[in-house]
Amino acid sequence: MATQNRGEDNRIGGFTWAGAFVLGGLGLLLYNLGAFDAAKPWLQYILAGLLGLGAIGFFASYFSRMENWWRLIPAWTLLTLAGMIYLTTIQSLDQRITAGLLFVGQALAFAHIYLLDRDERWWAVIPGGFMLVLGGVIALSSRTENPDTLGTILFIGLGGVFILLYLLGRRTRLWWALIPGVVLVVFGLFLFSVERSQENVFLRWWPLLLLLFGLFLGWRAVTRKPGGEKLSINSASNLSRQGTAKPGVTSAAQPPRLGEYKGPAPGATVEVLTDPDD
Repeated sequence: MATQNRGEDNRIGGFTWAGAFVLGGLGLLLYNLGAFDAAKPWLQYILAGLLGLGAIGFFASYFSRMENWWRLIPAWTLLTLAGMIYLTTIQSLDQRITAGLLFVGQALAFAHIYLLDRDERWWAVIPGGFMLVLGGVIALSSRTENPDTLGTILFIGLGGVFILLYLLGRRTRLWWALIPGVVLVVFGLFLFSVERSQENVFLRWWPLLLLLFGLFLGWRAVTRKPGGEKLSINSASNLSRQGTAKPGVTSAAQPPRLGEYKGPAPGATVEVLTDPDD
């Protein structure tokens, strides 16, 4: 019965998505053909409102069953699209800023997912950070079109995402995030200094910092003592071999007393208190 109901729900969901895509494709086609030019501003407002209602629906669906965290992604996406369509009505606004908003919305979705469970969903920092950096670079392209500057911001930003992941998570488990993080940041600094090294002395000689840091790591590796202090392990003896039975009573007939230990316990020391009545 449960399988039948689940199949019926999947069928209804499939028809719903099919109808949404058909109507959306038809509406966008008519929009591109100029069928709605006379009512264009109002149509944008209506479409933004419908997308906002869709976002509210997904948020409500998530809060009704919070284990379905994936619903936050379409919720934030629809909310962002609603904001993008509204911003297109502002003629003076550069549309590259509007395009960057889409990636910012995706970043908010993954940030929301991460904040719900920081220990298990640490991975959400990576796509969320990447989306935020891409959105920022697209928006900044409206201010500068220098590829070196945009490339520098892109690589340093992507490297910063991995470094942030290391700082936010358990550092002993996510130490590997420092490797791509440092590489991307160094490459971004390299792009920044290529065209400006002749103008600035620091930009010409900054690779010396990497050289000194490498020498420091080598010195640490040489001076570090091999191995470390071994952990001492105390184990409790098996009381079944120590004659704990009372005189005249066999061990099989005597019930175990509270506090008696029947097996080894590696890594722990167990002290057994004697019975004062003995």
